[in-house]
Amino acid sequence: MKAPIAQKIAHKIVQHGTSRVDDYHWLRDKNWQKFIAGDLDFDNPAVLEYIQSENAYRDEFMKGYKGVQETLYGEVLSRIREDDESWPVKEGGFFYYSREEKGKDYSILCRKQGSREAPEEVYFDINSEAEGKELYIFGASGTNLRQTHFAYSFNLTGSMERTIRVRDLATGQDLDWEFANSTGSFLWHGNEHLYIVERDESGRGRDVYKVHIHKGVAEKELIFSKPEEYDSMFLSLSRTNDREYFMIHLDSGSTHVVYLAGRDSDQFEKFAVGENDVSFSLEHYRGDFYILTNQDGANDFKVMMCPAASEMTIAQEKWPQENWQEFIPEQKDLCLSSIHFYSRFLIVERKNNQKVLDEVAVMDMDSGTFSTISMPDEAYCLDFYGDWNHQATVVRLDYDSPVSPNTVFELDLEKGALTEVYRKDVPNFNASLYEVKREFAMARDGEQVPLTIIHKKGTRLDGSNKAMVYAYGSYGYGMSAGFSSPKFSLIDRGFVYAIAHVRGGDDKGYSWYLNGKMQHKMNTFNDFIDCCEYLVRRGYTAQGQIAINGGSAGGLLMGAVTNMRPDLFGCVVADVAFVDVINTISDASLPLTAPEWEEWGNPITSKEDFDYISAYSPYDNIEAKDYPPTLYNSGISDEQVTYWEPTKMVAKLRALKTDDNPLILNMKMHAGHAGASKRYEWIEEIAFDYSFILKCFDRV
Repeated sequence: MKAPIAQKIAHKIVQHGTSRVDDYHWLRDKNWQKFIAGDLDFDNPAVLEYIQSENAYRDEFMKGYKGVQETLYGEVLSRIREDDESWPVKEGGFFYYSREEKGKDYSILCRKQGSREAPEEVYFDINSEAEGKELYIFGASGTNLRQTHFAYSFNLTGSMERTIRVRDLATGQDLDWEFANSTGSFLWHGNEHLYIVERDESGRGRDVYKVHIHKGVAEKELIFSKPEEYDSMFLSLSRTNDREYFMIHLDSGSTHVVYLAGRDSDQFEKFAVGENDVSFSLEHYRGDFYILTNQDGANDFKVMMCPAASEMTIAQEKWPQENWQEFIPEQKDLCLSSIHFYSRFLIVERKNNQKVLDEVAVMDMDSGTFSTISMPDEAYCLDFYGDWNHQATVVRLDYDSPVSPNTVFELDLEKGALTEVYRKDVPNFNASLYEVKREFAMARDGEQVPLTIIHKKGTRLDGSNKAMVYAYGSYGYGMSAGFSSPKFSLIDRGFVYAIAHVRGGDDKGYSWYLNGKMQHKMNTFNDFIDCCEYLVRRGYTAQGQIAINGGSAGGLLMGAVTNMRPDLFGCVVADVAFVDVINTISDASLPLTAPEWEEWGNPITSKEDFDYISAYSPYDNIEAKDYPPTLYNSGISDEQVTYWEPTKMVAKLRALKTDDNPLILNMKMHAGHAGASKRYEWIEEIAFDYSFILKCFDRV
């Protein structure tokens, strides 16, 4: 079967005096917004025909590797305990946990009253809710203070829209109303009310409503509407750990605004505004506010204290910043990420920037003494989970590493004792067979870029190995060095698996993020290439023997580096790839464009931004040259990276590239940005990707 060739229809675009022709603009169907809602009613049948032809070509290409897919599926499944359950979390006299049953795609939510040995109550079976549905995304959820009602959000199309319902846990039945068109952000306000965020026409949160659960949406009360000057910002909700205050956060990437309301008030007042990448998050303790912020150039963050007396200040600002006092100063190379109060203790999550390792610090607020918790591994994840009760003196930490499955520790804050209470059992896995390393590749500008490397013990570093390198590098999202069992199907076949912690994430602190955005975005791409070249120099692999993978903005990374150094890579898997960058960021009619300007730049108003983005936008930099085998995975209902971006990329690549290497578009017709929601379909997706990689390297 011959590869599909998309028709060329010239579409001329003039921007900042520069003219370009987009031959595949027509692949953006006029009805694309219907797809997000699950209605695949194409305005242009030719668009559907082309996508179907690409999927048919995909099936034909992979047909000979069905056996390999089945083998990989079996391997990945063999490292999953199909009948499993999580460690319980205590909330208001109940122990909550989830469990999975063999043959079922979704979790079953359960609880026990009083003790872990009490009889089980199944209060929400996601399998029952998802029955007969192609896709069921279970979102945020939570119970009220009395533990009598359970609120949850869900989506059936793969878009970012969420519907919110409330279940009466005594009857097991949902109340007779639902809140549609929500962002999924909601909070319980007492026992009978919910704060819920509603989306605007662009898909961003705009209004916050208060809903009485026994009256429903018919009597919902508008308590906050986003001011016009903040129209392009995202809106979310949170509350202080002691439940005394609720917060509304507005965020556009480089601008952050926090509004605050007491638990007995629905009047949200502006607490702080941060511009030029300044952010604020806050907690409340004994009447005072504690603010985690990077203002005044504190890129590793500091903690400020706003005294309770400030609330009584009669001034234009209720909490004037001149009254704030420094409580924990910035400590260079210890980047603070979150703060929490429990009993008399302040818990600080932070990143050791030089070691690229998580730490948890505990401060006794009475004595002022600090203690630090870290792990001895070269690479790992350590997350504070907390407790529902803000007076608790025993809290939970979750730990894992590339070769250590999820382990739960209980931390006794009074005694400083750390006790392991749970370790996830992974069948058919032996951690002692593998080696984990943290190494640093010198980038071309002298920066030290971290690499997490996993391979079988005894692997010879003579350049004979294949490698898989994964990265993301945007929005300040660092890549965790956590446990993921599927990758061992590659490692067991002799692959070296590496995570490149490139600039654009926060792997080495907030400055690491700032140096990989806007006019510094090229650092992300250069870092990735330099990491791969380091692996070659060190003998981990060889040029042309490297498979690379990234998704969303990580898919942009894949497209950019493949344009820059196609000779370096032997295989590319790009998931929901943001590759049509200059066209997307120049289209203000798209729902997510305006907030993105503070991450990438605004090519509509700035010629400098236009020129800079144009220099790396993958779709606009395809050339007539050889490219490595490439797989683009996408979902037709993707609202974050619309389906036509990877579709256009494949069409243009196929027309221009000079090689015979495979180029596959895998368009999922019942999925969005997150891909499959079903457990066993998720395994099928992994098996498909890995079989493509093995086929490209002719290695089973």
